[in-house]
Amino acid sequence: MNIKTYQESKLQHAENLRQTIVEAAATILHEQGPESVTIRKVADKMECSTKIIYNLFNNKDGLIKLLYLEGCKVLSESFESVSKQENTENYLKSLCEAYWEFSKIHPNYYQLMFGGAFSEFKPEEDSIQATATALEQFTTAVTKAMEKGLIREEDPVQVVQVIWASLHGVIQLHLGGHIESSETAKGIYDNLVTRLIQSYMEERAGH
Repeated sequence: MNIKTYQESKLQHAENLRQTIVEAAATILHEQGPESVTIRKVADKMECSTKIIYNLFNNKDGLIKLLYLEGCKVLSESFESVSKQENTENYLKSLCEAYWEFSKIHPNYYQLMFGGAFSEFKPEEDSIQATATALEQFTTAVTKAMEKGLIREEDPVQVVQVIWASLHGVIQLHLGGHIESSETAKGIYDNLVTRLIQSYMEERAGH
């Protein structure tokens, strides 16, 4: 029987408690929006003192960072749910569709990760790496398209960043109320997706 030491049990308890607190913060984020995620409100939801929250996370940024990482996990799962397709263009469009759905289903995570919902929070290197990991399936798809000669670019990451930045612009305009109609925003989004992907695919034909 593998018996944990007191210190190991204590660390496991702290980690379990930390995860429960993050889940409580995520619930507040989903139900009330980023502005409602405060140490006081999280402590109230957990029915504990704010001191416990501070002891586990040091400050609000520590809590927001774990929420950010949780959002990256959800985004990664959204991409992973997309079935692989032989047709590269259709597969890339499906991945773009998954990104749109993530922003619609989890708008508060989206604003936390990409919309500056917490102006005082600046993602650190490991958080940025988590974002790259979330986009890994997209990057892999572009890399394979390059290997097949379907896209003639040298850096797959740059291709993904160009597409990502362009799509983010439409989503952010929509979430910010500048494009009020969801139907209009989705039409613009789909049009942009088609133009972006076709521009990379058609570049091959020009060589």
